[in-house]
Amino acid sequence: MKNTFRHIWPFKPFNSIRNRIIFSIIGILVVSSVIIMLISFIQYKEEAKDYNFKRLDRKERAIRSSVNLVLRRTTFPITTENIPLIFKDEIHHIASVHNMHFEIYDPEGHLLVSSFPTFGQDTVVHIVPPAVLDSLYKSPDKRVRIYEKTLKGETISSYTYLTDPKFKPIGILHIPYTTQSDFYQSELKEFLKRLGTVYVFLIILAILVSFYLSKIITRSLNAVGEKISRTNMEGNNQKIHLDRLPEELQSIVDAYNQMVDTLDESRRRLIKVEREAAWKEMAKQIAHEIKNPLTPMKLSIEHFVQTFRPDDPDYRAQLEDFRKIMIEQIEALNRIATSFSEFTKIGELQMEEHDLLETIDTTAGLFPGMVHWTANKSPVVVRMDKIRIKQALINIIKNARQAHPHPEEARVNIQVTDYEKYVEIVIDDNGPGIPPEILENIFEPKFTTKSSGAGLGLAIVKRIIENHGGWIKAENRPEGGARFIIHLPRK
Repeated sequence: MKNTFRHIWPFKPFNSIRNRIIFSIIGILVVSSVIIMLISFIQYKEEAKDYNFKRLDRKERAIRSSVNLVLRRTTFPITTENIPLIFKDEIHHIASVHNMHFEIYDPEGHLLVSSFPTFGQDTVVHIVPPAVLDSLYKSPDKRVRIYEKTLKGETISSYTYLTDPKFKPIGILHIPYTTQSDFYQSELKEFLKRLGTVYVFLIILAILVSFYLSKIITRSLNAVGEKISRTNMEGNNQKIHLDRLPEELQSIVDAYNQMVDTLDESRRRLIKVEREAAWKEMAKQIAHEIKNPLTPMKLSIEHFVQTFRPDDPDYRAQLEDFRKIMIEQIEALNRIATSFSEFTKIGELQMEEHDLLETIDTTAGLFPGMVHWTANKSPVVVRMDKIRIKQALINIIKNARQAHPHPEEARVNIQVTDYEKYVEIVIDDNGPGIPPEILENIFEPKFTTKSSGAGLGLAIVKRIIENHGGWIKAENRPEGGARFIIHLPRK
């Protein structure tokens, strides 16, 4: 299921540091804006509640003052039974003056008189709930407030005792107050609107700032990553020097620069060791190859000294045989010296643009009847050392002829294919092929299956191709024979 989801939704926003920074800053702003809006909403609700409480207190004090004034001025005895008579006309006057309706109940909770008009009597509660009466009786200040939600909105019902001059309860004053939150609601909407505008601006600003900051950070990371990806044992490793580098990345850069110093030192030591090992191996090989012609030369000289007689009528024939043997061995020494000299000079390339097809054609002309080749009609221009590439082709062709049991029957076919970024050269022969056990070592110096030679022919080929930035590999053809595949870069 997890892999299916990744296949359907390949986008991974949090895999990128830049996206993480942008989303984190935007997320913080969004969360903070939501929190501030909630706090503002709660604050406005509390302010509206406090405002309604204070307004109800003022209304309640004013109505009680008016009610007490009526009770002091009345000529009726101040009793519960006379309250409807006392407030028959006054209750509407008081409600009109204070713009607030109210009711008066007897101490048992039965309605005595109401300021509500006749058509509004259906909204009047005629009996005070017993729970309210109980709470009012137990209240220290003899006052109870009840929150109610009606179709008209939230109301706060205030219940207080009315007393006679001897502080005996004669009734219960009920003031139903409908909360007024229109002003605060409009203020809240205006505040949230302004706050939303500010946060939209802040989010846009945060996106721009986070994009800029993330660009600086990721640019530093990309620069570090690019330098690290180019690090190798071949040298030319450059240290990282960046301006305004974040403190967190400075330790990484310092560690990398220290690693570059250590790597360069190790490379120099390795090169020194390899060079010494290579020279030792080369010295052994040269000594071995020189001994081969020196041995017959020594034996020939000793035999000549022992058998030569000036008075022998065949002394001229003896001299001629001796001369031929010496010249043959001296030429062998010369070939050995030339091979090692060529091997040490391969890195000295004269790179110019040449037509590769022309080079192959002139090389094939050196082996008439043996080499056949095909290629595209148009020229294939490659930047190369023409002489070295020709030398590599000659070495491969000679190797094919020398490996064939009957050299005069050896045949080589060269095919050139031109691609956009490289040129492929395939060289096939009709020889016995390469034994599998030596296929991996075919390009190593001094490795040879021939009885003569320094074993540097294919090693020279490999070094020439690699110094041109290409590669070469050898394999056996399914139909028989060996195949060499060369890739040369176009530029």
